[in-house]
Amino acid sequence: MGRWGGYGRRTVEQTRSVDIEALRRAGFVGKPRATWWVHRQRLFREGIRPTHWNDNAITLDNQRLSVVRLAWHFSGQRVYFWCACGRRVRKLYAPRGRPWRCRHCYSLTYATRQAAPRDRLLIKAQKIRELLGGSPAIFAAFPPKPKGMHWRRYRRLRNVHDQAADNCLAMLAVHVNRLAREGRRG
Repeated sequence: MGRWGGYGRRTVEQTRSVDIEALRRAGFVGKPRATWWVHRQRLFREGIRPTHWNDNAITLDNQRLSVVRLAWHFSGQRVYFWCACGRRVRKLYAPRGRPWRCRHCYSLTYATRQAAPRDRLLIKAQKIRELLGGSPAIFAAFPPKPKGMHWRRYRRLRNVHDQAADNCLAMLAVHVNRLAREGRRG
């Protein structure tokens, strides 16, 4: 696939995607939920408008996407897309208007896999802050415990956040010191 934008391989975050769970919640697959119209509006805002659907296939962007159901452990079923490469997947991607395929078909990767280790730690800390409903800014006050979250989970997330933020800042300090030494020499 080559380099995209000069910063490595194209990522799943940069690519238009459709999730089978979102289609299920919107009533395009299986029994519709009571709030199917809310989920359908979300899909429509993202530009995902199936034209035909049944329990075995969904037509999206003039392409027929096969749907397969598998029995789950104790009861019920899981729904998956059947990619053209033969993989059973939960998400399909369509970069730049190309056909819907799995991430393996387009050699898509995740943004964190291309980030430097200190940036991965920063992303980890920011995701925890956003999960708790706070600002992703690392120096802002840590968000309070959301209503309904157990204190044990909140403390665990706080410890993981603090360790990731501390390690990120330590690695950043080493990097800045190295740059300063190289600047004095040059």
